[in-house]
Amino acid sequence: MHGHYARAIRLLKLVLPTIAAILIGIVAVWPQIRPGQNKLPLAAAEVSAEEIENLAMINARFMGIDGRNQPFTVTAEMATEAAPNSKQVQLSAPKADITLQNGTWLALTADSGVFRQDEQTVELEGHVNMFHDAGYEFETTTAFVDLGQGAAFGFEPIDGQGPFGTIEAEGFQVFDEGERVIFTGNATLVLRPQAKRATE
Repeated sequence: MHGHYARAIRLLKLVLPTIAAILIGIVAVWPQIRPGQNKLPLAAAEVSAEEIENLAMINARFMGIDGRNQPFTVTAEMATEAAPNSKQVQLSAPKADITLQNGTWLALTADSGVFRQDEQTVELEGHVNMFHDAGYEFETTTAFVDLGQGAAFGFEPIDGQGPFGTIEAEGFQVFDEGERVIFTGNATLVLRPQAKRATE
């Protein structure tokens, strides 16, 4: 029994290298025998001249410091240069965050926007949402944010809610990183009962 096993091992040592050499030879010679059949079909990608000239980045992130040395971040699902070597960037699904000196934060999201890196400003369009971690949330359709100055404003109708109640207005202005908020035009404020008691 042991002799049969030893002979089988010796046979495999001879046969396996031979089979491997034959396979390698077939792989090397096959392109000459059947030209064109082993090549992967390559389709030319359709890329516009604008896409070549203007850089685009997926999951983009821009970081900076405002006038009070508070860090801010602007992110987007897609960021595209408005023009070659431009400081103006088109944003898809942008989000801007700023951390205040007292530890609180502000966040703004939108469908689209334009980030001007040299001016540290963001123009937001679409479903614009503004959040403050104190529990305030506002919705509008356009907003202009000055990250460097910690200011924002908009001239479209705005709806908001927070611990105080709800508010509707024709526009808004934010100063001092959210410490002062002015609602412009015709404004309607509805206070919650607990908010009324807190102000008494």
